[in-house]
Amino acid sequence: MRVFYYYRALMAFILIGSAVCLSAQTKEDVINTYNAGVALASTDVKAAIEKFNLAREMAIKVGTEADTLKNMIETQLPRLQINYAADLYKAKNIAEAIPNYLLAIELAEKVGNTEIAAKAKEIIPKLYFSQGNDLYKSEKYDSALMYFDRALSYDSTYAKAYLTKGLVYKKQDNTEAMIAAMDKAIHFAKASNDEKTATTAGNVVRDNLLVNGNKAVKAGNFQQAIPLLNQAKTYGEPKSDIFYLLALSYNKGSQWDAAIEAANQGIELEKESTVEARAKFYYELGNGYLGKGENTSACTSYKNALYGNYLESAKYQIETVLKCN
Repeated sequence: MRVFYYYRALMAFILIGSAVCLSAQTKEDVINTYNAGVALASTDVKAAIEKFNLAREMAIKVGTEADTLKNMIETQLPRLQINYAADLYKAKNIAEAIPNYLLAIELAEKVGNTEIAAKAKEIIPKLYFSQGNDLYKSEKYDSALMYFDRALSYDSTYAKAYLTKGLVYKKQDNTEAMIAAMDKAIHFAKASNDEKTATTAGNVVRDNLLVNGNKAVKAGNFQQAIPLLNQAKTYGEPKSDIFYLLALSYNKGSQWDAAIEAANQGIELEKESTVEARAKFYYELGNGYLGKGENTSACTSYKNALYGNYLESAKYQIETVLKCN
């Protein structure tokens, strides 16, 4: 019986001693694992993060005596995480970079590191935009729109995202949505002095409205064409074709003064070009003056239109209709 009690006491002593030893060893493991992570940080960030996370888990198991270590690890993890995400970004591994930047935000916000959280939030919309742009080029338009919207959820002033979103709507023949997106692209691009994006967005809208206006003119719907063309001239860089079609449409509607103004604007835009290029504007200018009964001005205009495709028509007006001197 005494042997039995001695054995039980000995086993209890061994278990207690083992528990104390285990606790001390676990804490030492935390330190060793943490140090291993530090050593890897400059050469293998991913492996360093794994070591840090392992050390943190071990510290939690150890308990309060490892709290200082745990807190130190949690404070350092966000910087390692954003560095790893940046490495993925540089390697153009966008699909993997995004969740790692998101994790960097989560870890940073947990410990109140606003600097790293802000840096990650600045990069993420660019990554979503990149994915959306790739989808746009692959003609996967609905998916592209989804990624552009994700980008804009992080940066609602992202002009290029609105621009390419507008290009998607253009491909989908959704003119109203296209113009709305381009208007935002122009607004935010100008606010950030991004003239290239602002000009590109404006030119896309201008050309789209010009195409639709030209279609209306060819269909003989001149009153439908006029508002489209007037809207077109408010976007992007000036384009002389808009003013030619306006002059033609105004003349067809007997709006002589408006036709004369539009024709003169077109001539001004083409002042450095050839006489053949200006002929169509002078021909419509002559039509405007003829409609007003200002025959002398009409003759002068038609004489300036005696070139290229307008030679015979202008000659007829001069010799047969007006009998100009």
